[in-house]
Amino acid sequence: MEQATPCKQTIEQSFLGASTRRTYASYQRQFEEFCKHEKDGIDPASATAEICTDYFHHLFSLGRKARTVDTAKTALVAYFKDHKIDPNPAQETTSKKRVAKSPSLSIHDLSKLIDAFAPMNHFVATMLRLLFSASYLGCFRISEVLSLKWCDVDFSKTGEERFVSVRLRWHKKASVEKDYQIYHLLNEASYLCLRVFDFYEEYVKLVRLTIHNIPNGAYVFPQTTAVNGGLRVDWFKQAAQMRLRRILTNTVEATPGLPLGITLHSMRRGGAFYRVFESPERRFNFRELMAWCRWEDIKTCCEYLVTKNISDAIDPRLLLHKRSTNQFVVAGDQLTSTVDIEALADTIIRAILEALPTQNVKPKTPVQKTMHEYLAQKAIPTARNGEEAWQQWFTPDPQNDLFIAMKDFPKDSVKLDRRKYSERLTLSTAFAKFQCYDQFERAYDGFTRTYSGLLKEVRKRKREGTL
Repeated sequence: MEQATPCKQTIEQSFLGASTRRTYASYQRQFEEFCKHEKDGIDPASATAEICTDYFHHLFSLGRKARTVDTAKTALVAYFKDHKIDPNPAQETTSKKRVAKSPSLSIHDLSKLIDAFAPMNHFVATMLRLLFSASYLGCFRISEVLSLKWCDVDFSKTGEERFVSVRLRWHKKASVEKDYQIYHLLNEASYLCLRVFDFYEEYVKLVRLTIHNIPNGAYVFPQTTAVNGGLRVDWFKQAAQMRLRRILTNTVEATPGLPLGITLHSMRRGGAFYRVFESPERRFNFRELMAWCRWEDIKTCCEYLVTKNISDAIDPRLLLHKRSTNQFVVAGDQLTSTVDIEALADTIIRAILEALPTQNVKPKTPVQKTMHEYLAQKAIPTARNGEEAWQQWFTPDPQNDLFIAMKDFPKDSVKLDRRKYSERLTLSTAFAKFQCYDQFERAYDGFTRTYSGLLKEVRKRKREGTL
């Protein structure tokens, strides 16, 4: 007797493992309980897209992560598919409107958070203070900060200013070899939690007590493990985001003054808002913030700044700090007059400013630059392929700010970026073998389309002695 051909539904279910079916059954039971207790006992099979959306919101309110809610949504899709309900309510657009974003962290909440690290292990608390302070002030992604190595960080002084220099490799989707930027983080004297240089000095002293010679390739924020009341540090592994997220969640829950829902990405969002609206010393405009954070469009900038500003307007905690706009009444024997506090304060301030003597500030006389200073090379240009590298080495290009050929660079220009100039010196050993670029292109056919590919091929031939 021939067996019947299995239907499509049977084949799809056969791909689901036992653990997946158990997970689906668990979320489906939770959905049935939600409909029974929260939706007046409505039949789950007759639920609409709005009820599905309310169920997802219910999961978010319980503190479930976005990944967990996605699994619950997939379980509901399978639930309605089993009941042959079409269209599937769990797949309608109204059930997809919930977008969970990291809340923005205010400067006062950051101060409370850093103070809350005090009871921890001294090494871990010092490392976390530097990590969160640098992430907040620099508006860095947490993944970019955790990938920092000791060769990427240094501290310097310019006059009275002290700052930490950070060579930040950009996001994991970018090319590490090409896409990086050097940032200088200066102390924000107005807030103790943003004195990055002081946190860095304290951390470096503690590290030198722990290990005398920092090995090459060691991470600034290493992985730590508690062992028998002590602490084991693995310098060649960066701190895991999962463990940092757990520490942050536990610290926030144990500190009543902090709002729930703070994530690692809240540092970048809060730092962007602080840089534009709150910093009393080094405030950015929108264009500077976009360049600093490497945003290509204004949409992300608006999401970080405008939504934070709107949420502040309805924050209940700020009601304690808002001044009342009510007017008060001054009563006399037969006279009652109404006085506006704001207008009275403006009048007093205006009178004080008018009484102050004006200072005659002489305009500064601009100093004319010499021709040598004007034509001095400020940066080593970027080459995208072999032809641009050839032209920049032999020919100046004033339109692209290359006033002298790279082969004639003085020592001051070479010091701008020794690594990049050493790459050009390596390519020059190959350039010297040919009279024109056409000959060079034929000799390196297939490798001149990209700069990185050409550099790798020249280094390979140099090692093999076949230049």
